[in-house]
Amino acid sequence: MDLPRLGGEFRTMCVRTCDGYFYPMSNAASVGDFERDQKNCESSCPGTEMQVFYSRGMDDDSGSMTSSVTGQPYSSLPTAYLYKQANYSRPTCGCNAQAGNFTIIGGNPPNPEQSQPDGGMAPFIPMPAVKPDPGADPETLANAEGGLDQDAIKRLTTKVPVSPVSMLPPDQRKVRVVGPAFLPDPSAAIDLKAPAPKTAR
Repeated sequence: MDLPRLGGEFRTMCVRTCDGYFYPMSNAASVGDFERDQKNCESSCPGTEMQVFYSRGMDDDSGSMTSSVTGQPYSSLPTAYLYKQANYSRPTCGCNAQAGNFTIIGGNPPNPEQSQPDGGMAPFIPMPAVKPDPGADPETLANAEGGLDQDAIKRLTTKVPVSPVSMLPPDQRKVRVVGPAFLPDPSAAIDLKAPAPKTAR
C-alpha cells in the first residue's frame, strides 16, 4: 500500500465499515500516527471492523478520504454513507453488538431494587443533588449552607411592634416613666385646616 510520502498533518477519521459511520480521531496526525489511531479506533468500538481514513486539511470532502489500511477512498466502500439511510436497520452493526457486552462506562450501576421495580410500584427516580453556583463568593455559599437566605434576613430585620412603656398600666411597667407627654392632647392641638387668624394693621 502506498501511504502519502509528503510531510505535513492529516485529519484522521474512524470509520465503521459495516454501515460507513465515521467520527474524527485526530486533526493533526502524521503518517507515523496512523497505527496509533487505528488501535484507538478499534478499541473505541469493539466487536466491529473499524478502519482509519485520512484526508489532508479540514475542508476535504468525506467521500475523498483514503483508508490507511487498504488505500481505497471512502466513496468506494460498499457501505459508504449507509448509516444515513432512514430504512437501514442492521442489529449486528454496532459497538459490542455481536458480543452483547454492554458495560457502564460512567456513573454507578443501578441498585437491584431500582432496576427491577415491583409490579404495582412506580420506579424510584433519585433527585439530583443541588450544586452550588460556581460564580458565588465563599460568603454567599456559607450563608446558603447555614440557611441564611432572603426570607431569614427579612425575619431578622423586621421589628416586632411593641407597645410603648407609657401605655402599659403602672403595675406592669418595668421602667419608671418621667417627664411630660411629648405629644399634646388632641383636643388642645391646633386645627391645621383652619385659616390662620389675620392680624390687624
